Amino acid sequence: MDKLLEKYHSLCNYMERDTVGTELAIYGTSSLMLLVAYIKRKPAYLVRQFKQPSHIPERIINERIMHTGQIRGVQQRDQDTLLMIKHRPLIPIFTSREKLLPVKLPGVRVNANGYSWLQQCLIGREATFIPLNKSQGQDYVVCQLCLVHPPKGNKLIDVSETLLKLRFARFAQDVAAAVKRNSKYYKHLRQVESSTASKEAWLTWAARYPFIWERFNQLKASLLPKQKLLPELVR
Repeated sequence: MDKLLEKYHSLCNYMERDTVGTELAIYGTSSLMLLVAYIKRKPAYLVRQFKQPSHIPERIINERIMHTGQIRGVQQRDQDTLLMIKHRPLIPIFTSREKLLPVKLPGVRVNANGYSWLQQCLIGREATFIPLNKSQGQDYVVCQLCLVHPPKGNKLIDVSETLLKLRFARFAQDVAAAVKRNSKYYKHLRQVESSTASKEAWLTWAARYPFIWERFNQLKASLLPKQKLLPELVR
């Protein structure tokens, strides 16, 4: 015990001196501890490109971490419409131009008009996505996908919600709907489809009476600025 105390006091005396070795030991230990803490909390997935669903850890899905990427293509596989995303990690070190992440839009079944709209309006656009679920045996991941609009702004437009509003898709349950943390989002999508159907029915009724329809458009044009009269994705 005396020897241990003697060595301890010797170490304390040495550490109290203002020497380069002491500073290197202190800062080196601190940096190492910080690196270990960072790896435990934010691992190398933030510098690794997601090229397939297996690259996405469950922790990122559970914490609903948002990622960015570019939409490179659209594919139809049976009844599923997949968007091919080039994931852009926080620090893009090891990235590939050819490897794309297959992403399925949650809560929607896209029709032919929706598929054409996705091809014409989304390919090449920057987007953000939040992984909601990945299932074993599936080669895609279900993600909440949003466009950044305008391109240099910070407004996010949910693609699934937009498809339902345009009547380019209908609401459909999928594997991610069974996850409790996603229930609020799927409930919102169902409400969007219901309100859109009600609005469409009202417009169909109003179209039978040209006078009412004309007055409605005149009132809308007088109250709203011209920019608001255009569809949101073409403003």
